[in-house]
Amino acid sequence: MNATLYEVTWMFFLYAFLGWCTEVAFAAVRRGKFVNRGFLNGPVCPIYGFGLVTVILLLSPLSDHLALLFFGSVILTSALEFLTGWVLEKLFHAKWWDYSHNRCNIKGYICLEFSLVWGLAATFIVRIIHPLIADLIAGFPSLAGHLLLYVFLAAILADLAATLVAIRHLQQRLQLLTSLAQEIRATSDRLGDGISDTVINIKEYAEDVTDRYAELASMKKEHRTEEKELAEKHQEEERQLLAAIREKEQERQTEERNSERLHLELLQNQYRMKLAEKKDRILIAFPSWQSHYCQEAVDRIRELARQK
Repeated sequence: MNATLYEVTWMFFLYAFLGWCTEVAFAAVRRGKFVNRGFLNGPVCPIYGFGLVTVILLLSPLSDHLALLFFGSVILTSALEFLTGWVLEKLFHAKWWDYSHNRCNIKGYICLEFSLVWGLAATFIVRIIHPLIADLIAGFPSLAGHLLLYVFLAAILADLAATLVAIRHLQQRLQLLTSLAQEIRATSDRLGDGISDTVINIKEYAEDVTDRYAELASMKKEHRTEEKELAEKHQEEERQLLAAIREKEQERQTEERNSERLHLELLQNQYRMKLAEKKDRILIAFPSWQSHYCQEAVDRIRELARQK
């Protein structure tokens, strides 16, 4: 396609504007609100301008071959998107879009799904839209067209300068935030280490105290068991001792009773002998004699006298 610099510049601005409109519409459908999706502040997406101008200049000869035009558009737009994403990341150390979560992606810069979309869109523009755009540019007054281009070029250069400054400030702020975050993280780690060490020490001390308490409880239990066994042993010894004492006491009482009985028998025998010798005259003479104070003894003497 033969095109002048004037026509190429207008194509760039028109397609950059249409690309911006497409991105805004797409964002509105997905997010439900307006989002300025352009790299610059103004209503243009330069990548669409460069991309479609490149496709039109290189692939317009294939406009009558639909399949070749489509596959050429897929390859060309994908290559341009990959190159643009790689250059922007190298320049600004940031990824401006990422297809890593999409299937069949390459480094996150391009993916099969959007490459096919760009191929269809570029085919549609080359076959349908661009003839209308070309007629619009050709029919526009040359003087007014040149003046507007100068204004647009000045505006886009100023916008680009402001955007680069803003990106630079953003990177500085991000670096500052990153440094601050690292300091906060380091402080948090130190605090966490202190708390962790304190908790670990408390836990170890608690475990040591618990072990000692368990040991003391075990010793106390064993001591109580020993005390119980010793008390039972003492009680048994006391029972045996008391039984032995009672047995000895019973033997002693039995011996005393036996001794008293023998002594009484001895006295009785002695009394019989004396009674036999003396023959108490009164008791013998008066067999019915009664005593008011010791009648039992009198009866006992009479009995012994009769036995004698």
